[in-house]
Amino acid sequence: MGNLVIPGETALCGRVYKDWLAQNGLNDTIPEAVNLVPVGLRNVRNVCFLNAILQCLYYTPMLRRSLALAFESAVVKDEWLVALRQLFKELDSARSSKACVAATQMASLMQSASTNGEFQHGEQADAHEAFVLIISKLLEGCISAKGLSVTEKEQLEQSSLIGHIFGMMLNQSVKCKTCNDTSSSSRAEYCFCVTCNSFPDGIMGRKNIVGVKDLLSSYTQEEHISEWKCEKCSRTGCVRQAGIARPPNILLVHISRVQQGRGPQLTVDKDLIIQYDGTTSNTKRKVRYLLFAMIVYRSMGVNGGHYFAFVRAGRGQHEQWYLADDDEIRSVPFSDVQREEPFMLLYEAQRLIPPVETDAEKKLHEAELVQAAAAKVQVQARTAQSAASTGLLVEQARAPAIHTQVEDVTRSSGRYEMEEVGTKVLEPDDAYTPGTDLSSTTAGSEGRSRLDEHVFVRAQPVREDFDRWSLFSSCRCSLPYTEYSEGFEDDRMHCM
Repeated sequence: MGNLVIPGETALCGRVYKDWLAQNGLNDTIPEAVNLVPVGLRNVRNVCFLNAILQCLYYTPMLRRSLALAFESAVVKDEWLVALRQLFKELDSARSSKACVAATQMASLMQSASTNGEFQHGEQADAHEAFVLIISKLLEGCISAKGLSVTEKEQLEQSSLIGHIFGMMLNQSVKCKTCNDTSSSSRAEYCFCVTCNSFPDGIMGRKNIVGVKDLLSSYTQEEHISEWKCEKCSRTGCVRQAGIARPPNILLVHISRVQQGRGPQLTVDKDLIIQYDGTTSNTKRKVRYLLFAMIVYRSMGVNGGHYFAFVRAGRGQHEQWYLADDDEIRSVPFSDVQREEPFMLLYEAQRLIPPVETDAEKKLHEAELVQAAAAKVQVQARTAQSAASTGLLVEQARAPAIHTQVEDVTRSSGRYEMEEVGTKVLEPDDAYTPGTDLSSTTAGSEGRSRLDEHVFVRAQPVREDFDRWSLFSSCRCSLPYTEYSEGFEDDRMHCM
């Protein structure tokens, strides 16, 4: 990662979190489904909304896996993360005894986080508002927000453990009908909110019956607004379209019902196909989701209402659905789930979506690339300098050896030439015969004339007596030292 840091980054967000995912092999591994029978939660003073939420969180596979591993490998001190992890452990311990658990610590945190008294003990509350509050508090526990701008804080939250699970990016474009001027915007969301209005008879192919798929599709449909005024051409009328820029790993859907007379009947879709924007504006990609939990709100008129949850244990052919209604737990077929009208639904993606890379991470990555390039240049320069120094030392070391080789070659060449001369023999008429006047050291003029015509050599000299021979650089003849040194006044005249 280098020696550069990102403000606000902790072990649960940013590059540190991404490295942690890689080290634990969680980059592209779908977590196993929770294959356990639910444990009941006691309803202490109208906390049914909280009990339903906590049952859904407990059966969120990615949250359970990541939270457990985070507490094993990192120091987690945030009170919301600690309280949620502790509740999960209490539920695991109580399963063998079949005893119910009271979520008192989470209820106390909800009460302290209440701004308008909406989550006070004994008061009925909205499960959607409570769910959003819990996620926001868990997000804050994953980062260090001190000194950060709003944008930096939001991006770090998206890159965090909780943001990686529930975070999504929604976009919206507005296009003028007259000048085609287009403006776009995007925002991070952790809950997909759709509205279920009353539909005219026959829409969606069935009479006043809609599914979750229909509501999500209607969210991305074009909307024509005649009252909108263009800032560029001052004409009225635009086309607005919303979409999904980046899908979440856990899709949390809240359905708000607007009653205008009799509303449509809402059916539960077990699987969804979400279409989202690709790398280019003309490219669309898809991801499949499977339902694993649902919160139901059953109205009781003027007395308020009651929340309970359905959760799925296991996955595929071995899945089993359970009703978790406070301390009542029982297995049910999926047909019972479909008969209820959902208030909130939780879907899990069938392939893992990678975490968000923040702007600070991108800039830091660019800075590290520059550092790495500069370090590479320095290493290459040092290597080249070292190679040059080594080459000079090698040349200096080789010079005496080359000089010695040249001397050896020269010396061998001279010796070869001398031996070649020594092997020459006079022609037969000039051959040396022992006992003639040339054999005497007092040779006269006749002997000198013969030396003028020929180079006197001794035929086939014996190698053992070669040390007795004197080699002269002033001439090309060789004579035994004892045969001429006393007879010649000047040794150089013996071959004249």
